[in-house]
Amino acid sequence: MKFRNIFWGVMLIFAGVLFILQNLGLASFDWVSLWRLWPVFLVLWGVSIIPVNEWIKVMLVLVILGASLTFMLNRTEFSGGPHSFELFSDRDWGNWDDNDSSGSHSRRFSTQSFAIPYDDSSKYVSLNLEAAAGKFTIEDETMDLLSFDRRGNSSEYSYILKTADSSSTINIEMESTSVSIGRKHKNNVDISLNTFPVWTVSLDAGAAAIDFDLSRYKIKLLNVEGGAASINIKLGDEYKYTTLNLDAGASSIVIKVPETSGCKLSLESVLSGKTLQGFDKTDRGEYETPNFDEAVNKVYIDAEAAVSSFTILRY
Repeated sequence: MKFRNIFWGVMLIFAGVLFILQNLGLASFDWVSLWRLWPVFLVLWGVSIIPVNEWIKVMLVLVILGASLTFMLNRTEFSGGPHSFELFSDRDWGNWDDNDSSGSHSRRFSTQSFAIPYDDSSKYVSLNLEAAAGKFTIEDETMDLLSFDRRGNSSEYSYILKTADSSSTINIEMESTSVSIGRKHKNNVDISLNTFPVWTVSLDAGAAAIDFDLSRYKIKLLNVEGGAASINIKLGDEYKYTTLNLDAGASSIVIKVPETSGCKLSLESVLSGKTLQGFDKTDRGEYETPNFDEAVNKVYIDAEAAVSSFTILRY
């Protein structure tokens, strides 16, 4: 039995389980928070190269993992049941219900709303959204630059607005860096955008359900990255050239593209099924709609995703 095989086997299994939990929607991992454990990997690596008996190495690894587990449990806040907990919580006890008769803490249901005023000098706006876990919707219009509404028992969000000349950048992220696991985790976010600026939207999705109706907005670029339970995106024809970059693992991806827009698709994925309505495969291995060359508005989709279902519909 070679110790290095045990070492790397455990590391791969651990990483694989984390990705499975996230892609199944059972967990939301803040990888920055998990990075707090990076010294453990250095210690394990050091143990692996110590010139001692391999069984001694195994015992040292077990001791280190036990100490790490103790640390993680001490940083864990239980929220509503044996299958629901958060790792690496910031311990914001003001959001916890002290009157829980069940004897375990449960994060209270709460709401959060904020609006960023619109300045007509902002012609181009970049929105960077850290989605984490939950359901995220973009659909309605607003006279503000952006309005944000959250409902659930998750941590609150904060935003930073940067403006220079005719461009603005909005960064929205969760205030608490935590890992939430369990069916009782609720986080519903509704975002409304102003229709006047040209938008670049970048989404870092955790175990999230994404439902974006962007048909009324001028979308220049949409980036979706991360693991998500499902992705539904409806694009419009308000901007001449729209690019959609997908790099995600999801149970299903559905994209709707206007019939008046030409569309080109580059697809690299692991699929059990795909539906491409109104597309022809080219000699380059890409997919195009018959009207791509002559269409005034064009949509470029670059998808690299591990999904069970990938669908593009024309409307």
